[in-house]
Amino acid sequence: MTPQLLLYNVICIGFFLFSLISFVNPVKVNNIANRWFSLFLFSVGCSLLNVIIYEAKAERSYTQLIAFNELSRFAMAPALYLSILHFTSPHKAFKRQEYLHFIPFLLFFCFMAPVAFMAGGSTWGNTRVLPPIINTIMAFTMFVSIKGQMLIYWILAWRKLKQHEKNIRVINSNTGEVSLNWLKYLLLGIAFMLAIWYVSIFLQLGFMRIYAPIGYLAGSLFIFYFLLAQKEIYPFDEPDLEDISTIIKEKSENNAVRKRVPDERSNELKNKLEHLMQNEKLYLDNELSLPQLAREMAVSTHELSYLLNENFGINFFQFVNKYRVEEVKRLMLSEKHRHLNILGIAFSAGFNSKTTFNTTFKKETGIAPSQFMQHAKTQGAAQATGSVNTLFN
Repeated sequence: MTPQLLLYNVICIGFFLFSLISFVNPVKVNNIANRWFSLFLFSVGCSLLNVIIYEAKAERSYTQLIAFNELSRFAMAPALYLSILHFTSPHKAFKRQEYLHFIPFLLFFCFMAPVAFMAGGSTWGNTRVLPPIINTIMAFTMFVSIKGQMLIYWILAWRKLKQHEKNIRVINSNTGEVSLNWLKYLLLGIAFMLAIWYVSIFLQLGFMRIYAPIGYLAGSLFIFYFLLAQKEIYPFDEPDLEDISTIIKEKSENNAVRKRVPDERSNELKNKLEHLMQNEKLYLDNELSLPQLAREMAVSTHELSYLLNENFGINFFQFVNKYRVEEVKRLMLSEKHRHLNILGIAFSAGFNSKTTFNTTFKKETGIAPSQFMQHAKTQGAAQATGSVNTLFN
């Protein structure tokens, strides 16, 4: 057995194992999303198993298995898309219409069944049931359809993830752990592989045969880590989930928002909200969410979202992090906190991500945190206060 073939065996076993782990879902979060992701991983494992069979030059001995593995490719793209759909949706229920995504799988099943499940198929793509010309056309159509299907579902999945980035800012004050960046990187990896395939139609890329298993191994380890590290994206009660679903739907469809808070009560709630943030400093909780703040306000999640949009003109993420930025500035100018570095101060103010902190701070103040802190250290706290205020005004 060559080193390359051995590596493919290890990776293939890994994907089947990760598929089982995703299905069992030991962390018990995002259940339906992980079931669909399990099917995606299983399909990848089947595809790699065919690579192993061909590398070992054993295709004549495993005609039926090859046919089944080729058929499983039609489940790969829909399963990935449906997993992302459920990762990004507050809805927890499975919908039967999701099976419609597997119509291509069913159509090609009718073509593949003679090979995959009946004795008598001689070799892949050449059965005794259909004329040779039909087999050739169907095999080519299937080959192209798999790549085309992956491209279409890739675009749909990417759009879902980009929309998710906007949606979680309506609900969460820190987005790092629920941003699903790992799925975005996975999609980018798939896009790279698709690009290589499209280019290889016209060019002979021999280096891919050497480096492809290394890429698969790195990808499998990457996926395994995030399977175990993932958190529930929307860990809220059913009434909150219904409100969140409505909020997201209104924003995505640009629907007119129905008036949810009377004018006479709006000012009262606004004052109460500002009191909670300024005096009780709820923003110091780095896991503060819209439903959690709504409970403190004794209003519904939808009412609070409406209040923020109508009275402050910003979403929840922006609202909370404005207070955190002000807290960071105060701590940087405080002699008591001079021993802390910038990141330590950021975490003390409620941030839990360096990237989110740097981006938000610069957006709110116009300068980087390091510039602000350097100015505070060189000019002194009192003088820095005046100078920095001049910068921001």
